[in-house]
Amino acid sequence: MSDLLPILPLAGDFEAKPVSGHPGALQTLPISSLRIDDTYQRAISAGSIRVIKRIVNDFDWAKFLPVIVVQDGDVFSVVDGQHRTTAAATIGITEVPCYVLRCTAEEAAAAFAAINGNVTPVAPVDLWFAMLAARDPDAVKLQRVLDAANVKVTRRKSAHGVGETRSINVLRRALDFYGGALLTTILQCITETGDGNPGMLVGAVIHGVGRSIRTKPELLADPSSLFDVFDGIDLGELLERAKTECAHTGNIVQAVITREINAKITKAKERADAA
Repeated sequence: MSDLLPILPLAGDFEAKPVSGHPGALQTLPISSLRIDDTYQRAISAGSIRVIKRIVNDFDWAKFLPVIVVQDGDVFSVVDGQHRTTAAATIGITEVPCYVLRCTAEEAAAAFAAINGNVTPVAPVDLWFAMLAARDPDAVKLQRVLDAANVKVTRRKSAHGVGETRSINVLRRALDFYGGALLTTILQCITETGDGNPGMLVGAVIHGVGRSIRTKPELLADPSSLFDVFDGIDLGELLERAKTECAHTGNIVQAVITREINAKITKAKERADAA
């Protein structure tokens, strides 16, 4: 059960200007009455079409925020919501909920700039927690891998402990690339060897490890020997060396890590064969 937190005003003294304008009103309007003012609105681009197609393919009223419009007689200019309104029209919807403002054209342009310029980006980790709460199938699948490897996604931006990471997009792509079983092993090579390698669950290390072990089925079939190899690797030191080499030569950090781990694996195999 999640905590439901109240909205509280910020503490401290603020020299706020007098409130301008008037609250709008919610109305359901026919899409045929909505217009795009090209003096400030963006034209539909190739990127816009991709966004609209995604909305069309997964249209859900729970994800449809009211369209913000400015009224001028019987015509309503869209300030925010062009993409989702186009998607609604594409699937045959004729009316959409709107938040109607009454202001001048200049004020409408200023509203467009403010709404689209003051958007707070959603951090990937926050989006991840929302997907997990919604029981998104891909999020659930990745969470099973993280649980198996004792890895935890954290909102904290610094001082990550053993098994903690914010690299959720890296992990999502890695799951697609390596699959669940191999990604679990990759993460265990990082978090269950040496001192746990705190702070090393980052893209260059995850893929550096992954690309070094994915072509070695004989080692993957013997996790004990695999982890023995990584017990002898200081991934933090290796990452710093790789960054230094990258700065001097342009070699990709991930590729340097893979090369160095491959060398360690080769030496371990030579020792085992000689024993």
